Amino acid sequence: MTFIAFLLYDCIFFLGLLLYLPFYAFRRKITLSALQEKFGLIPIRKTNTPCIWIQVVSVGEAILIEALVKRLRDTFDYPIVISTTTLTGNRIAKKKYASYAHVIFFPFDLSLVVDTLIRRLKPHLFIAVETEIWPNLFYNLTQHKIPILIINGRISDRAFRRYMLVRPAVQRALKLCRHVGVQNEMYRKRFLALGCDASKIVISGNLKFESITVDKERLAATNERFAPVLKPENHLLLIAASTHQPEEETMLDIYRDIADFNANVSLLIAPRHVERIEAIEEAAHKRGFPTLKMSQIHRETGRSGQKTVYLLDTIGELLYFYAIADICFVGGSLARCGGHNILEPVYFSKPTVFGPYMDNFRDIEAAVLGKGAGIKAKNAGELKEMLLRLISDTTLRHNLAMRCARIFNDERQGLEKNIEMIRQCLTREAAARNTP
Repeated sequence: MTFIAFLLYDCIFFLGLLLYLPFYAFRRKITLSALQEKFGLIPIRKTNTPCIWIQVVSVGEAILIEALVKRLRDTFDYPIVISTTTLTGNRIAKKKYASYAHVIFFPFDLSLVVDTLIRRLKPHLFIAVETEIWPNLFYNLTQHKIPILIINGRISDRAFRRYMLVRPAVQRALKLCRHVGVQNEMYRKRFLALGCDASKIVISGNLKFESITVDKERLAATNERFAPVLKPENHLLLIAASTHQPEEETMLDIYRDIADFNANVSLLIAPRHVERIEAIEEAAHKRGFPTLKMSQIHRETGRSGQKTVYLLDTIGELLYFYAIADICFVGGSLARCGGHNILEPVYFSKPTVFGPYMDNFRDIEAAVLGKGAGIKAKNAGELKEMLLRLISDTTLRHNLAMRCARIFNDERQGLEKNIEMIRQCLTREAAARNTP
């Protein structure tokens, strides 16, 4: 891109930022300290040693990279910096990695901002997780002779349409990448369509199959504290996870029929955004259901009563509730939100149902359905039928659980391929620095 093109990009980006920031602040998706970091004013690292810089967007990607980050820490002698785009992603990243990584907010893609941050961080390698294509950042990294690597690459249907509108800029950015690791053949073709060099693309598998790590002590503690309340005697636990509006209302209506059919079924709703808990409580109360938040349950808490709707009002706990569940519905898929990750309940061999809108997880959906390890419902009516059938059919639940267990054995492969790409980048960079 020419100087004029970058100047034009900076102007457009800055104007868009001015228009969007008030809305962003009103929605409480940014804080003053986060804003400062997004303008490149990060706290100075304790060490001046060049680092590996990993960029993730939000909670899902922050969790996804756990196995990768641990391998980087154990394999390479470089400090690790993790940048996140969202507040929730930043909180999760700090909770998981702050003891051995420097966690910051991802900068606005303005020339002066990204150049300032690069000079402060002094990265040896920049790793973009999934689909993070930023023209100014990529150009400035290249100017500083820092290799760029995309791992676990994917481009959703929506993102692909948007990228095609600005294909020349995206193509120029992709040409600056050293390697582009993609999840499967479909995403390889999409990167090719955007102008990425075929020689740079590697099908490296999906890190999601490597990303789930379980703290056994935490798992046992969660089971001890919550299972007696959620699953007394012979109760089954149905979880509606990562839900969006109006999926909670749909699940409450379905649960009313389920409770009439089988009184020994509990419902736990875990909304994607915990700030919506009060609205969900109100919807439950309108339907005659009392509610109880998980944060209010203690070991001595008894059963709250028939048809109580339980609400998960904490962040980062859902994985351990999947382990307690008997049946799971993963939201964002009945509403048109592109779906959410269905692998966590599948990891625990839980019969899992999801809706028709899985645009952001086509690869995961294909793998799960291909192995018969999940059920796709076309609409709310079919979702109700599937849940009622799962509740009444023990054999069906058992068969789905067995298929869930097999899927991880067949699909795991991505971590080693991504580590090898990282090793090649670092080795080549070290050789270039040592060349007279």
